Amino acid sequence: MGRRIFSVVLVTAALVAVAGCGGSNNDASVGTNSREQTVKPAANADAPGLQTVDYQGVQFDVPAGWAVHDLSSDPTQCVRFDVNAVYLGHPGADMQCPAGIVGRADSVLVEPTDGAPDTGLARASDVASENANGLEMRVAANDATKEVDADIPSAGVKLTLSYADSDATAQQILHSFRAAGS
Repeated sequence: MGRRIFSVVLVTAALVAVAGCGGSNNDASVGTNSREQTVKPAANADAPGLQTVDYQGVQFDVPAGWAVHDLSSDPTQCVRFDVNAVYLGHPGADMQCPAGIVGRADSVLVEPTDGAPDTGLARASDVASENANGLEMRVAANDATKEVDADIPSAGVKLTLSYADSDATAQQILHSFRAAGS
């Protein structure tokens, strides 16, 4: 009897999880700083299966299956660079992270600079100036940490893009950044 109840509970939980995570509509709203931010299928993306994230006056494209987390709405959200995800805002002081996080995956953290220069880039030894879709960027790649860090001064945002084996997805996302409405 106990096994049968456990099986029913397990199947029900799986169905609830699938129903809550599925759906064919990739649109989602992410509220930050009293402005609604949106996530929608990429209108100008070259490849299918992308969604566009709109945050702090910039837009960028990421794979459609990636979760988008608004850190201002949930300051306990753990910023994890071991899962494919987008994090918008400053990581909270009281993030609830699981113990033993290991590894790297393709993920993105986009933070407002709040008017301060990105001191991380200032300390980097190899910073390049780039132009992506009309946005001037300062970019530093670090193969040792498997991260690409960038600052977009005109938009007031800084980026951390992590990757596992190749920075190809990080570079694709980085070069998809554009002014919102472009």
